[in-house]
Amino acid sequence: MVEDKDKVLVLVADDEENLLLLLKDNLEERGFRVEVANNGELALEMSCKKKPDIFILDVEMPKLNGLEACKKIRSTPELKNIPILILSAYAQPEDIQKGLKAGANLYMTKPFKINELVETIHKILHPQT
Repeated sequence: MVEDKDKVLVLVADDEENLLLLLKDNLEERGFRVEVANNGELALEMSCKKKPDIFILDVEMPKLNGLEACKKIRSTPELKNIPILILSAYAQPEDIQKGLKAGANLYMTKPFKINELVETIHKILHPQT
């Protein structure tokens, strides 16, 4: 039996409550621990306490958008090496470039399939497998 503390901790930040609940439920069913935040500012506050293994950030959020949150994560010494996946409805090539330039490891667009998201999380966390 895997101890809860041994499971990967995913911090999901998105302002869409329904999506947060959907992601939380689906990722937990697949063996992840999940913390959620409904804005970028809260995600940063939580990350300093929780130390997630990976961030999933939406671009369009109140208080601090996903791109700014991404930049702040990359400039915070204790967080800068944590992988970041941007999950956004913005799907234009320039949007993806902005996300990667802000420091995201990968950029996925909405809508998405949960299995693809889980696969992407595994690829980010274990690039050699």
